[in-house]
Amino acid sequence: MRPRRQTAALLAALLTPTLLGAAPTTVPHSEKTLVELINVTMGTLPNAMDALSGRVPGGLNPTEDAPPQIVRSGAFVTRDGFRVSAFEARGNDEGGDVPIVRFTSIQLEQKPCFSRADVGTIFHGASSETNLPSAPPMLPNKYTVVQMPWGRLSFGTSQDSGNCVIAIVGDATNGLSMPGPLPMPLPTSVPGMPDLRRSWPVSNMPYNGQPYNGQQ
Repeated sequence: MRPRRQTAALLAALLTPTLLGAAPTTVPHSEKTLVELINVTMGTLPNAMDALSGRVPGGLNPTEDAPPQIVRSGAFVTRDGFRVSAFEARGNDEGGDVPIVRFTSIQLEQKPCFSRADVGTIFHGASSETNLPSAPPMLPNKYTVVQMPWGRLSFGTSQDSGNCVIAIVGDATNGLSMPGPLPMPLPTSVPGMPDLRRSWPVSNMPYNGQPYNGQQ
């Protein structure tokens, strides 16, 4: 009986998803809610890049489709269930030991929906609306911009997303020139979620940015 049990155990081990090369079906989870994440990252701008990296699951890393000053996280889920396909930050050399980040963005997936109608009740400050009527249906064409003590906090929706926010931008540049525009997003790695490469604002953000093509 013992040889049979050993053989069965060996077969069970060989058939595990890891050994078969199956792709993982889960993504990292943040210990923070979406609002808490915004407050401890965007709400602390300007901030050192390594300090911000430690507050995002998996950290912030360079990517092939962006200048080295632009770093990005992988996909993760906040404690309250919102699905972030990427958190991005732009660093700037301001004479210190590490780059200083004054501009960050969140690529937010539409399900569950973070409603633009909730922005005013959560984030308090003078607000305004920025409309981009010529934007394609999948790109943000309307932003709610809230003036915070540290800078501007913008929430973007598109025609396709309706009232669901798909882009959150923290801008504490105060006119300071920042390196390079945002790169194109990676496809989502959250099972069952849409590919966000068609819904990330590239040239229609409420700042002066152009698509990065790897040659700039």
